[in-house]
Amino acid sequence: MNLKSVFKGVVSSTLAVVLITGVGTLPTFAQSTESSSENYVTESGVIKPFDMDVSSGSYSGTGFSTSYKLSSANGKNVNFWINNTGDVSVKITINGGSEATFAPGKSGHIFAPVGHFASEYKFKASATPNGGDISIDYKIAQRD
Repeated sequence: MNLKSVFKGVVSSTLAVVLITGVGTLPTFAQSTESSSENYVTESGVIKPFDMDVSSGSYSGTGFSTSYKLSSANGKNVNFWINNTGDVSVKITINGGSEATFAPGKSGHIFAPVGHFASEYKFKASATPNGGDISIDYKIAQRD
C-alpha cells in the first residue's frame, strides 16, 4: 500500500462521517417554514396577518380620549368598538368624523380609513346628550 491510497481512504471515510452527522443534525437547526393558522389567514390564495390590535380595555369616568399614530401598512381601516356598560348613552368618534351613539347595555363599532403615511388618529367616547360619567369596554384594531 502506498501513502496516497491510505490518504484517499482516510479522507473518504472522514467525509462520509461528516456528511452523515451533518445531515442527521440539520433538522435540529432548521427553522420551520410552515404557516401557523394562529398567525395567518388564507383569503383567495393570499396569506396575510390577522388584524392588528392597537388597544383594548375598560374605562369609567367623565370622558374617554386617546390617540395613536397609524398607517395603512397595518390595515386599511381602523375600528373603534365599545360595549356600553354604564347607565347613560355614549357617543364615540374617530378624528371627530366617524361617529355613533350607543344606549346603555348596547355595543357596536365605527371605522375610518387609514392613510398611507403615519398620522395621528383620535378616539373619543363621551356621555350624551346631557353629560355624566361613562363606563365602557373598548377595543381599537386595524384590519383590511
